[in-house]
Amino acid sequence: MAPQLLPLLSLVSTLYLVAQGQEQPQPIEEEPITAKNIQLLGGWFSRDPESLEVQTTAKAAVDHFNTHSNARKFFRLINVISAETQVTNMINYRIEVIIGKTKCLKTEHNSDVESCVLGKKRLTCTFEVWFNPRNEKYEISNSSCQKKI
Repeated sequence: MAPQLLPLLSLVSTLYLVAQGQEQPQPIEEEPITAKNIQLLGGWFSRDPESLEVQTTAKAAVDHFNTHSNARKFFRLINVISAETQVTNMINYRIEVIIGKTKCLKTEHNSDVESCVLGKKRLTCTFEVWFNPRNEKYEISNSSCQKKI
């Protein structure tokens, strides 16, 4: 019977020695969980409307608008309200802008729309633009405009 008690006796003595060496258990400090805004891979995220790349993209969208609209006069970019980008195999932009009708006729073939005097008509437009960085080409995939009140 003595050989069977030996492992039990050694276990009890080990536990006793361990318990003697321990101090009072310290409370565990837990780190608070905080939410972080992390850019979603392949998702849309806000951009600075005043940044050079957003302004360049907005101007390309307005140029496309001028080329494809039935208006007799050119429109000019007045302000970028908001901008978002999404990175895929291209850079996708969703840009909301205010454009103004100028007094320059399209038949005058004015090469510098920025120098045209603005009229009173304003439009709020949303442009979806694809930019291919490999060939630096812009393609407008969607656009919608409404009269600004």
